[in-house]
Amino acid sequence: MPFYQDPCHYVCSIFTLHTGLKRDHKLKYHGRLQYQLYLKGMGLTMEENILFFQREFTKIMTANEFKKKYSYNIRHLYGKEGHCKSKSPYDCRRIILNPSPHSSKQHHGCPYHHCNEEHLSELLAATKLSSSDREEILQLKKNQRHNMACLKHFELMHPDAKRRVDVGLLMEVGSHPNAWTAASLAYHHNEGTEMGEIL
Repeated sequence: MPFYQDPCHYVCSIFTLHTGLKRDHKLKYHGRLQYQLYLKGMGLTMEENILFFQREFTKIMTANEFKKKYSYNIRHLYGKEGHCKSKSPYDCRRIILNPSPHSSKQHHGCPYHHCNEEHLSELLAATKLSSSDREEILQLKKNQRHNMACLKHFELMHPDAKRRVDVGLLMEVGSHPNAWTAASLAYHHNEGTEMGEIL
């Protein structure tokens, strides 16, 4: 099963985008950009990225409408349109510095930074964390330790990760969504073993 079909591999910011996409069958500009670049960083080809979004968007529009309004932007991210410069996935700093979401239809950003405590708690509950685990993460958010909240979320979702995932990869977990997913993939690939390579 591709990693993007299993939400256990999603950092909270991507989980928010994914659930918003599945619910609304569309994402606003900043959300599309953040999610499309993340998928690009995880190795999806331009064609796979277009198909991934087309499958959802065409639940509320025609394939022709999707092609006219949205496929150009994905091609642009891969350097196939415009100035022909390939774009890199956003790290956590860039995600936090982007404009804050202003409506329930906007799903971009960092939940540890942009969401209120109630909303963040609901998101964390959807990832099957206990109330005591959620409280631990919320305390880090209250102290504005967003990266540490993200890292704590990873550790709670991946017990014993320090033994099963390369330490270099773990060090990036709280600073880049793609590192979170790569570490999660490595963790699940290595269940029952010591450390190993990512798929």
